[in-house]
Amino acid sequence: MSSVVVEPHAAELLADVRETCASLREQFPTARCLAFWDFDGTLLRGDCTEGYAERGREVYPGLARLAIARGLSADYPVEGGYAAWKDDYAELKRRVGPWLAYPWIAQVWAGAEEAALQELARQHFSVTLSRHYFATSRLWFDGLAADGVEQHVISASPEVFVRGAAASLGIAPERIHGIRVRATDGRLTREVGYPVPFGEGKLTRLHEIVRASQAESPLQRVFVVAAFGNDFVTDGPFAAFVARQVLPTGTPLAVMINAGLAPAEYRHVFRSVRQARIFASV
Repeated sequence: MSSVVVEPHAAELLADVRETCASLREQFPTARCLAFWDFDGTLLRGDCTEGYAERGREVYPGLARLAIARGLSADYPVEGGYAAWKDDYAELKRRVGPWLAYPWIAQVWAGAEEAALQELARQHFSVTLSRHYFATSRLWFDGLAADGVEQHVISASPEVFVRGAAASLGIAPERIHGIRVRATDGRLTREVGYPVPFGEGKLTRLHEIVRASQAESPLQRVFVVAAFGNDFVTDGPFAAFVARQVLPTGTPLAVMINAGLAPAEYRHVFRSVRQARIFASV
């Protein structure tokens, strides 16, 4: 990673988290340090489901478009289906809001073979999406991994899509948590698993993960040392929880990437940074 060009804030913030982990491990030698990430717009420039465009030009297609083109949605046909999907998704967000729009994205694959969607996601990340990670986010992610920090991704994308990133991030798929729908006999259903990882649902999922981690190793202390997001609505609750913790030693870090001005309830809570450099572009 030393040859990758990153933003000036990269080294400073990585050093801050490392210092906190080191101080915790000095006081608690068997301590487990955890970090939590949003995915779209935080690790990945753009959105793995919806794709990404700049100035009206498509940079890469999203997995929704590719899945429809392969005939993996019973709701949307190959011919003209993606355009209809985009219109329906935009209307659902406008009329109802993301609380139902995001789970709906995972539900439109009902009847599809889970393995087929998983393989599509793995291929798209391997060939295309892995070239669009933010360089600084990858520096942090890889640096924390090298220091033994256990990292989890909590995303509002369908889990069957976002887990395709596992190999490119070097973590187990089970550490990537998205919107889940139940599978029966290898095929997805419309039954959504809760909590939905959006807003407060992301915080609930974080607590579930921490409890499970503590149950795995009851003689070890588990500490959440960092959180990374890019949106105050979707990521604010879980990132603010991390930032406001009082650890036995050291200071937790919560970073908002390209999020703009924080609303009043989050003023002076996060480190706000701007990132544009891409991992594969250097």
